[in-house]
Order: sequence, then structure tokens, then C-alpha cells
Amino acid sequence: MEPIIQLKNVSYTYEDETEPVLKNLSLEIYKGEFVLIVGPSGSGKSTVCQTFNGIIPNVLEGTIEGEIKVDDKDVLNLELKDLSTSMGLVFQDPDAQLCNIYVEDEVAFAPENLKVHPDEIRNRIVDSLEKVGMLGFEHRKVFELSGGQKQKVGIASVLAMKPKILVLDNATANLDPQATKDIFDLLKVLHQDYGHTIVVVENKIDDLIHLVDRLLVMEDGSVISAGSPQHVLENSIDKLTEMGLWVPEISELCVRLKEIGFNFNQFPISVEDAVAELKGRWEVNKLVEKPSYNDESISDAITVKHLTYHYPNGTKALYDVNFSIKKGEFVAILGTNGSGKTTLVKHLMGIISPPKGSVFVNGKDIHKRDLLEMTDHIGYVFQNPEHQFVADNVFEETIYSLKVKNKVGRGHELPQEIIDEGNKALNMINLLDQKDKHPFVLSGGEKRRLSVVASLILGQDIVILDEPTTGQDYASATKLLELCHDLQSQGKTVIMITHDIRLVCKWANSAIVMNNGQMIFNGGVKELFVQDHVLKKASLIEPPISQLAKALSNVQLKQGIITIDQFIQTAERVKEAL
Repeated sequence: MEPIIQLKNVSYTYEDETEPVLKNLSLEIYKGEFVLIVGPSGSGKSTVCQTFNGIIPNVLEGTIEGEIKVDDKDVLNLELKDLSTSMGLVFQDPDAQLCNIYVEDEVAFAPENLKVHPDEIRNRIVDSLEKVGMLGFEHRKVFELSGGQKQKVGIASVLAMKPKILVLDNATANLDPQATKDIFDLLKVLHQDYGHTIVVVENKIDDLIHLVDRLLVMEDGSVISAGSPQHVLENSIDKLTEMGLWVPEISELCVRLKEIGFNFNQFPISVEDAVAELKGRWEVNKLVEKPSYNDESISDAITVKHLTYHYPNGTKALYDVNFSIKKGEFVAILGTNGSGKTTLVKHLMGIISPPKGSVFVNGKDIHKRDLLEMTDHIGYVFQNPEHQFVADNVFEETIYSLKVKNKVGRGHELPQEIIDEGNKALNMINLLDQKDKHPFVLSGGEKRRLSVVASLILGQDIVILDEPTTGQDYASATKLLELCHDLQSQGKTVIMITHDIRLVCKWANSAIVMNNGQMIFNGGVKELFVQDHVLKKASLIEPPISQLAKALSNVQLKQGIITIDQFIQTAERVKEAL
């Protein structure tokens, strides 16, 4: 069978760069396959996707060598429009690819530009929106949609071109767990019911791996491993972990179980696989730990009292929110997109001025405190890194706040201690070798890491991070969370908005859950995952380990078992099974 996508000995170097990002790369993808591409940040995943539809070299210039064939078309000798009916590419940021006001205009945009007959365009609008579950939204304004809905419209606009191949490059990175699940469920339907060839670059591997036919692993611009997910994970999981990649949590657990003597008929990659292998051969008992308690001698870092907020257009964003966060806590704020999480933390920082008597930082009402004064106490890392970049190179971006604080003006000689502090911070996040680059040429994950260290370099006592691990590989995300843990161990307070439940389970002490502007949970992370009604109301997807523990438990769990270590500690092996 001929491949529908074929790259032979492809090398590509971006304009103004000296080192190639793709190095003699060869790969084949066959019609009707569902392929997942993984690899560390900077390995060339996004670049190779952009060769499939001719963005490289037609839009992004540079030097390219080798052969690229897609749907029997020679990509390097065609214009971008000539590939639009063969494959469609969906990007990470839906706002970056949506260009019309109304949904139906967005879906119709590409066929109209190719002069498709109006009657056929109308049929395609209905068909594409129906496939993505957005039929009836034709007259809605795109900017009023949620992040997940925008991404579905982006997919519908691609489907309107009737492509054989659908490529998604980290398309769920900015979506909440429920919206992510909706997109993956959609891909399953498009693959199984409509026969599309699907190629996905994705970090949320736990939610996707069971749908995949083949796994491709990239490193340093080349494919280093390929095969079924079970084969690659069972034989190369240590290598993938060393590379800093996300691997399915269930597979990670099963490697640990193999180390203590457990054998599997088929290596599990999903909760369903693990239940089939372990049911009747393994039991999970009660989690016995010392009861948690609040030390009343520790003062509050932040106190919120009856906080209510409406946007100028009348939209209710927060309603009667009450909580306190102790100094030295690590708190995760959870909830779907639009639940009020970012609006809440903007009040804590003073970006949105809170009403008098509603927000207290270190015991003081911040109602009349200006934003610059608040930066002495709180480091705030924005959701979109580009929104806070102000310097022309990575090093200057890192030390910008230090220069302002120490009144080092333009052209003044930098004190050695500031230079040392900047180099130390960049070395910690593996960006020291890119210190002279412009921040905007970094990868998405690199931009995120830079935004974090630039915001925290003043050493504030409270740190607020809005989705700090979006688009990060496992190694980069772990480095950031280790940094946050180190700050916590120094007595600093860490508050993190996140959709990444695995990171919450591993690093956070407590959680605040928001839903439609209201706080519906405030307590320990382990307690959260036995509160099924809260999980359902907030559309939170339970972590794989917790799902497996409940499926194998012989008792009603009063605390969630949410990490691999906890599972191993609370599991009782049946000797006959070994």
C-alpha cells in the first residue's frame, strides 16, 4: 500500500538559522491511520507538520532538501492552495487561525476563496458543523465562543475543504479537560466513521493514546522510534522518560509493577487495559495516612471575602467567593474555560481592582494599592507569554524587572550580580544557550519557561501562575513545578491555575474549584477526587490512577489515590498472580 504522506531524507533550516531543525528525516503515514507524534520541545514536531501542507517552504522560508509527497502530490513543487483539499492543519491557538466574525463565514471562507459553488458551500457548512457538534451555531459570533468551541469551528473550517488528512498541532493545549475530551472524541468519530487519516502532535497522551494506531517518536529533527503504542511504550518507556516526554500514567505505573514481579499478558496503555489485566489479581485497600489539619498559627497569605464581579457588559464573572490561603501553601485553581479562574486571580493581583474589604494580601486590604506596588509582593505569570514580553532578547527579558527595581537605565552598565542572576535563571530552565535570541522566535514551551523566570526573578513571597505548563513536554513542566516546589519549601505561597490534573495530583496540597463564577470546592487534592458530584459539575476529568484505584478497590475510598506512589503503597498483591 502506498503511503498518503511520505518524506524522504528531508532536511530543513529556518531562515537566519544555521542549524537544521529537520535532519535527513524520513517517515511514512498510510491512508486511514491515526498517528501520534511525540518528542521533546524543539525536536521538530511542529516543523514537520508544516511541511505536510506546504507552509514550509511556501510561507516560512528557509533551506529545504529531500522529497515530500502528500496524496500523490509533490509538495515542494506546488503552491499552498494546491494542497488545501488534501490535508488541513489545525493549530494550537484557535484565535490565530480564525479570521471572520460569524461561524458560518469562518467555515465558508476557504471554499469561497477556491470558488466552490454557493450551493455546495452551504452543504459543506452544514456537514462540517454537524460533524463537530456545532450545528445551530452558524450565526454566533466567533469571539463569543469558548476556547473549545473555537477549536471545533477551526476543525470545521478545515473539514469544509473535504481533506483526506487532518493534522492537529497541539490543538488542545489551551483547552480545559472536558473540551479536550470533546475534541478527542470528535477525532475518534472522524477517524472511525468517516475514514480520515489523522496526525496529531499532542502532550495530553493519557486521553488520546487508546485511539492511536501508531506512535512516532522524534528527537533532534529525526524519527527515532515508530510502532504500535503498546510496542513503543513497553520497549522504550525508559528512553521516552529520559527524553522528558509525557507517557501514559497507566503505563508508567505498570512499569513499576513489572519491577516488583507482576507480569502482563498485554502491556496496558489505558485504564481499561489495566483493569482487564489487574481485576481479580490485585486489590486496592484504604489509604491510611495521618489526618490533615490546618495549623492556625500560620497566617493567611491571601483572604477573599464575598468577592463578586461583573464585567462592564454585564456578564457575571464571580459571585460571593470566599476562601483563605495560608502562607506556604501550594494551591491549584481548577475549572473549565470561562469558570472565573483568571478573573479571580486578577483580583488577587490587583489587575482588576477589588471592592473594598474583599481581598486581603498579607492581612492588608488591597483595594487602593496600585499594580506596581503589588508586584513587590506577588509575581504574576500570564496565560499567554507573548503578552508580557518587553525586551529584544531572552537575557534582557529575564532581567528586566531586576533592572527596573535597581533603576538601571538604558545604556547603563549592568551590575555583575544582575548578570549572574539572569544567567542562573536561564540555566535553570535550559535557555542559557538562547540568551541572545528574540523571545518571539522561541518555541511555545520555551516562551512559557521564559515568562515564568522573568516574572519570578524578584523573589516575591506569593507566586501566581496562569496555565504555566501549557504546551510543555514532561521534562520542562517538571522543571517548572520543581521550581515552584522549591519556592514553597522556602515558605513562599504558590497559586496555580491549571488544567493538568496529573501535575495537580503530584505537586499541589489543596485545590479551589470554580464553576460559573462560584467556588464549589475548597480543600485537599486527595479529597477532591472522591467528590464525584464536584468533578461532574466542574467537568473535571479524573486522573487515570484514581480511576484505576476505584475500579480495583474493595472498599469505598474516603481519600483519592491519585499518584503512582500512593497506588503502590496501598495495593495488596495476590501471591498467585505473580
